[in-house]
Amino acid sequence: MKSRFTPSLLFLLSFFLAANASPIDTAKNAGPLDTLKIVYFGSSVPLGIGAKNNFGYTSYYTEILKQRSAEGKGRAWTTANKSVGGDNTLKLFARWDKDLVPQKAKYVLIALSLGNEGVHEFGKVKFDQFKTNLPKLIAKARQYGYTPVVTNCYARGDFMAGDYDYIKQMNLWIQTLDVPTINLLGVTDDGTGCWLPAYEFNKDHPNDGGHKEMSYAIPPSLFDALANNKPLPQMVDGSGLNWGNSENTKLIDFKPENTVHAFTTIITIKADGKGRVIELADSTGKKGSITINNDGTLTYQSPYKNKIIGSTRIADGQWHKITLTHFYERSETDLYCDSTLQGKTTERLVPRKLTLGKNGGKPLSAKDWLFYRSGMNNLEVEAMAKGMFLRSSLELYAPLDGRLSNLAQSLNTVNWR
Repeated sequence: MKSRFTPSLLFLLSFFLAANASPIDTAKNAGPLDTLKIVYFGSSVPLGIGAKNNFGYTSYYTEILKQRSAEGKGRAWTTANKSVGGDNTLKLFARWDKDLVPQKAKYVLIALSLGNEGVHEFGKVKFDQFKTNLPKLIAKARQYGYTPVVTNCYARGDFMAGDYDYIKQMNLWIQTLDVPTINLLGVTDDGTGCWLPAYEFNKDHPNDGGHKEMSYAIPPSLFDALANNKPLPQMVDGSGLNWGNSENTKLIDFKPENTVHAFTTIITIKADGKGRVIELADSTGKKGSITINNDGTLTYQSPYKNKIIGSTRIADGQWHKITLTHFYERSETDLYCDSTLQGKTTERLVPRKLTLGKNGGKPLSAKDWLFYRSGMNNLEVEAMAKGMFLRSSLELYAPLDGRLSNLAQSLNTVNWR
C-alpha cells in the first residue's frame, strides 16, 4: 500500500518525534557510556571537508589530545567523527539515534553553522530556527547522559553584512547557555564574516591552514577539565590584587597550553599613575607590553617595535577593562580600553608567556585576568565592557580575589614568579 506521507512530511515527522522524545525514552536507549570518548557531531567543516584527506580541525584536535596523553599531561581520549555534510539542527535530530547513540560516548561536540541553517538565504527565520533548536539539542544530549560542548558559528565566503551581524549576535547568545563553547569565528574571520583568503578552500569550507587554526581555538585540556567535573566558570566579585613599591611586588606568569595563534587577553585594572600592566613574550623570544603612560593613557609596545598609543585616560582611580586581541592571519592586534578602540597595529604573534604585574611606578590594582584562544570582534569586546562574561575558548580566568586560581574549564595554571 502506498504511503500517505511525502518524503518531506516523513522527515518533519521524524524530527518532531526525535526532538520531543521524553527523558525516560532517551535515557533507556543510551546504555553504558565510554567516559574517555568524544564524538564530533555536526556538518561538513567538522567532518574535515576542505582539508587534505579530510584531516580537518577535529582531526588536528584529536592529535593534540593524543600528544598530551603521550606526554602524561592528559587522559587517553578516543574520538569518533559522525559529522555529515550539509547538516543543520533539524538533520542532527533526525539521525541522532542512528549515528550518535551507538557510539556510546560520554562527550559530544555539537558543531553546526548558521550557513547550513540557511541564514544567508532566508535571514531571521533561520536565525530563529537555530536559536530554538540548539538548546533542544543540548537538553537531548543531557537526557542521554552525554556532556555536550558546542562550537560557535563561523565564517563563510559569501556572507554579507547582514549575515555577519546574525553570526555575531548568535555567538554572543550561545555564550549565555550553560554549556562549554568554542569560538571558531575569531580564528578565521576576515573582519566581515568571510574566510580569510589564506584560509579559504571554497565559500563553504576552510583549507588545511584554516582547519589548523580552528583546532587551536579549543583549549587542549578542556575535556580533561570536564572529566574532573570542573564547572562552567562564573564571574567572581572580588577586590583584586595590589602592586606597588611598598606592597606586593611579585609577578604572575601564564603560559598557554600548546600552540595558540589568534588570542585575546583581558585584565581589569585600577591605577593612579604610570607603570607596566602586562608583558607578552613571543615565540621569537622578543617581548612586548601594555603600560600606563605619564599622562594616564595606555601604550601597547609590540615585540616587533610597533606601537599603539591610546587616547583614553585610565589613571583615574576607577576600574577599567583592558583588552588586547590578536588575529594571527589578519596580522592585526587591537587594543581597547573598556569598549573604546585605542588603535591597531600590524604583526603576527605566537604568545609563549604573559606576565601580569607592576615593575615600578605607582600602585596598581588588578582583577579578572582572562585569556581566550581566539580573537574578539567589537561586539564581543563591548559586551564584556558592559559586564557580560564570555566563555568561548576561555583557557584562563583568574579572579585575583585573594587566591591564585584558574576557574576556566582547562587544567592550565597561573603562577607567582
